[in-house]
Amino acid sequence: MKKVNLEKDILQYGQLVGISYQLYQTVMSFVPRTNVSGVLTNMLIALVIIFLYLLTQRKGAHPILLLAFHVLALAGFTFFWKNYGGMSGTVPSFFCLYTAFIVVCSHGITRWVIIVMLGSVLGIYFLFPGLLGMETFYEPYKIDPFQRTVDYLIVGGLIVAFTLYMKRKFVFYRESISKRNKQLDQIARTLHNQNQELATRQEETRAINENLEAMVEERARDVEYKNKALAEYAFINAHMLRGPLCRIIGLISLMEREPDQYPSTQLAQLRSIAQEIDQRVKEINSVIS
Repeated sequence: MKKVNLEKDILQYGQLVGISYQLYQTVMSFVPRTNVSGVLTNMLIALVIIFLYLLTQRKGAHPILLLAFHVLALAGFTFFWKNYGGMSGTVPSFFCLYTAFIVVCSHGITRWVIIVMLGSVLGIYFLFPGLLGMETFYEPYKIDPFQRTVDYLIVGGLIVAFTLYMKRKFVFYRESISKRNKQLDQIARTLHNQNQELATRQEETRAINENLEAMVEERARDVEYKNKALAEYAFINAHMLRGPLCRIIGLISLMEREPDQYPSTQLAQLRSIAQEIDQRVKEINSVIS
């Protein structure tokens, strides 16, 4: 996205330069005498470039407008080639500047289309100068010394302005990248701190889990010990306690057969107590078994 925005900015810059140059040519059409056709042509070209500049503001229009601007630039290139001596004038300087402009403000298929078009036009101009009404591609006698000096100054100014513009853009994008890198470093440090905190939490969790395992094992041993104690207690109730109790109940039954020697009331109380004890032992056995 940033690359496309940069190419769009450079295209707009080139359009502003083209508008300025066409306005300059319009003014020059009035001296030393007014050239009506030149004035109208230069004004028309300036208006077309202004129109393209306004359309460039629309999103997604960059490739199409770049091609349109290139066709317009080729028309101007042809005019200067024909009327100002071909390779003997300032056209080579404009050609170098225009080639650099193509490289930095286009990409992909659009760049290759423009380069093929420009190469084809140059090949025709070199191989078939007669198509433009020229005897050869090198005609120094068509050059106006004053105009050539002015053109060189203009080209030099364009190169300086273009270099300063690209430097400013480069510094801007370098600062943007530096700022983004600082943000990424801050995010990386934050993630590192979070990872360290997470590792600490994991270590604490592992220690808690190990402690819990030890507690569970200790609790299991305690429960096992109590279960063994309850089992022994149940064994005592079932055998060592109920055995003598059963014998007591049996003796009470034998004593009840001799009512003359043993009072029945006391035997009944004794049986009731023995049965109550037997019932409590059974309840304890049912609970712990």
